[in-house]
Amino acid sequence: MPIPTPLLTTTCDIYRPFGAAAPTTANVPCQLSPDLAQGTWGGALVWTHTLDLACGTDLRDGCTRAAGADAITYADGDEVRIPSGGATRYVVVWVEVRNRGSALECLRAYLLRHAPSWPDP
Repeated sequence: MPIPTPLLTTTCDIYRPFGAAAPTTANVPCQLSPDLAQGTWGGALVWTHTLDLACGTDLRDGCTRAAGADAITYADGDEVRIPSGGATRYVVVWVEVRNRGSALECLRAYLLRHAPSWPDP
């Protein structure tokens, strides 16, 4: 079942890989929510926002785990720009399916807002 359209309040563009010159997919319906308070783990900032999208959307995180290790290695996943055509950039940290089998089944992406380096004065 697709997530109800009224819950998808904006659109985003997906870039693959992070930093690509043109979007892989544009105008994807989504809902962005701030989640800074929940996005810390072990004292480190892991994500700043969550993004809900329809299941079946091709959105990829960059997390891996080496064989025989418990630790997750975080790398840049896809880049998301919200709203579509906008300049605010996020890196996809993790993607999961939420509410599986219900009318609210969706993909939830955990995003870290990208801040460009400030030039030295």
